Amino acid sequence: MGKPITNTSCHCTKLRRSAENLTAFYDALISPAGLTARQYSLLHGIEKGEGCTVRELAGRTELERSTLARSLKPLKAAGLVCDGKAPGARDSRLALTEQGRQACAKARRLWAAAQQQLEEKLGPEKLAALERLLEELQDL
Repeated sequence: MGKPITNTSCHCTKLRRSAENLTAFYDALISPAGLTARQYSLLHGIEKGEGCTVRELAGRTELERSTLARSLKPLKAAGLVCDGKAPGARDSRLALTEQGRQACAKARRLWAAAQQQLEEKLGPEKLAALERLLEELQDL
């Protein structure tokens, strides 16, 4: 069971807790790959933009560069991401190692199963309604 949302009338708190619950759901299902949902998202972004700079990845992921740099440290330390920065270059060039590719592939399969499980739990009508509400909230 996730964090309760019925013990507050604050819409912001309810939405934050719901987002945390959803992240925990994905984290649990992706954990056999040795990754969190956020880490998988970063690996997937690097995989799609092989050789991208931290700045480019930050733009694609909508993360601040300093936040992204902190998030990349454990992935580099685990040997999942390497920095192909050319000598004298200012920006890192990110790439997945073979271990990173394998972890990303495993996480992709687990993520797809998590997506399917969530879609089955909500059903098409509720999922479509949720998507519409989320789109409205992005315009606040």
